[in-house]
Amino acid sequence: MNVQANRREQLRRQQEARARAQVTRRIVGVVALLIAAALVGILVYAFVNRTPAQVPATASASSTATTPLAAQVVPAGANAEGNALVVAEGRAGTPTLTLYLDYQCPNCKSFEEAFGPMLAQSAQAGDWTLQHKTMTFMDDNIGNTASTRAALGAACAADAGHYLDYSTQVYAHQAAAEVRGAEGYSDALLRAELPAAVGITGDALTAFQACYDGRATQDFVAGVNASAGADGVRGTPTLAINGTPVDLNAVTPFTPDGLKAYILAHA
Repeated sequence: MNVQANRREQLRRQQEARARAQVTRRIVGVVALLIAAALVGILVYAFVNRTPAQVPATASASSTATTPLAAQVVPAGANAEGNALVVAEGRAGTPTLTLYLDYQCPNCKSFEEAFGPMLAQSAQAGDWTLQHKTMTFMDDNIGNTASTRAALGAACAADAGHYLDYSTQVYAHQAAAEVRGAEGYSDALLRAELPAAVGITGDALTAFQACYDGRATQDFVAGVNASAGADGVRGTPTLAINGTPVDLNAVTPFTPDGLKAYILAHA
């Protein structure tokens, strides 16, 4: 009996030991998982909250983000006052038309598509001088910098002799809808795709991209925007004849021919 009792006691102790060992392994496993999860959480927190300087540069990063500011220029094609870009000069004695625009403004795109060719062609024919004043208030409305960057690119394109074609291409790539916080025009589009589309190549492309990356027309663009505000313009598109805004509601018929007749009658 004592022998059997001893065996039962040994078996009981062995079972308890195995049970304790199993419990210990599970506890150790759970602790290890918790430690691993904590470490992952710490790493994720550190990655998400690190400063921009700690984030590695990528190919999609803005080309202007780290480029030093270039010497500021007034682009070729600017008017005498340096506060607008001239599309074409009219004959002596003809009126000056000023079109106020913002490249992220949907109505500006619609107006340009409907009336832009007539305004430019008539200016090129000498009927009037046409100049553009680019505004950037849509940056605040949408919460991005696309209007400013598009204006910078357009001014750099003017310096390369391709302003109107570039401006038209910017509109062609305008977002289909205004989305708060959306990027708008990408740097890749403004500094590479559009210049190629309008024929800026070789050394001219190198100069254009240096202008864009270095924001060489930044002061000019800011000055044009300030000038538009000083002119009393609060919305776009606005068309002015010798400084007097056109009441587009008074243009009948509201067609390119109708607008041309209205301009010539009110010059």
